[in-house]
Amino acid sequence: MIIISYNTAFEAEPESRKNLRCLAELVREELGIAIDQKYIDITWVLERLDVLDSKYSYEIVEDDQLEAGVQAQTDVLQNTIYIKESVYTGAIQNNGCDRMTIAHEILHLILHQPVALTLYRRTDDLPAYKNPEWQAECFAGELLMPYDQIKDMTEEEIVEQCKVSEKAAHYQKTHI
Repeated sequence: MIIISYNTAFEAEPESRKNLRCLAELVREELGIAIDQKYIDITWVLERLDVLDSKYSYEIVEDDQLEAGVQAQTDVLQNTIYIKESVYTGAIQNNGCDRMTIAHEILHLILHQPVALTLYRRTDDLPAYKNPEWQAECFAGELLMPYDQIKDMTEEEIVEQCKVSEKAAHYQKTHI
C-alpha cells in the first residue's frame, strides 16, 4: 500500500498551478460539467471516477478505520480512495472542508501513481511544485473554484456559490 500524506517522504513530478488548473478543467470536461457551472457535487464526481479511468474506485469506511486526524486517503497501488463516513456525509451536506478533502484525494488518484513518485530523502524543504500534498490542494481548489469562475467574485460569493470554506476561498482568491 502506498499512501501519500504530509507525513510521507514522497516527491512528485513538478507541476505548476497553471498545469493543475488545466487538469482540473480537463476533469470537468471529461465528466460533462459545464464550463460556467460554479458548484459541482463532489460525491457525484466520486460516483463517476470510472469515466476518468475504469480502475479508479472509492470506499466509504467507518471513521475509526483511518488513523486519527486522517479524513481520507488514497492507495495509489489499489487506485482506491478511502473516505471516512463522516467526511462523505459532510460532503453531501456541502461542508466545504469535506468537499475539499475529497477533491484533494481525487488528484492523488489521477496524478500520483507510483511511477510518478520518488522517495524524498534530502533534509532541506521540498519545493511546493514537487510536493504531492501542495499539488493535491491546488488541484482541489481549481476543481471546486475554477479561476475563470471566481476571478471577479468576492470571497463571500465564492463561499456561497462554490460551497467551500472561507479559508479555501481566501487561499484560492489570493493565489490566482
